[in-house]
Amino acid sequence: MEKFDLQQNSQIDLAIAIKTNQLRREYLESLTAKQVRDTLFGFIWSLHTPKTLSEAVDDILKLNVNEVVAFLSNQAVVLGAQMSLDEFSDLFESSGIQK
Repeated sequence: MEKFDLQQNSQIDLAIAIKTNQLRREYLESLTAKQVRDTLFGFIWSLHTPKTLSEAVDDILKLNVNEVVAFLSNQAVVLGAQMSLDEFSDLFESSGIQK
């Protein structure tokens, strides 16, 4: 069995684009293919790597909006924890909060 490249595969890219369009239509208009791809590689496929193209496409088609939102929320918390208070100055100023 020939090993396939998840990162550089036009069929994977197509399946991600199709899934992104479905999720955008049904749930989140602002969702991007990069966010779906990040969820797959950072969450779904970090737990298990598909061994075949059909297994990868099946994972993509089974992906649901809750998994995407949970992953993106977690990423936002991690990124926020790594930032300093100075990086939030615009947010503080617009809300009238003093540092």
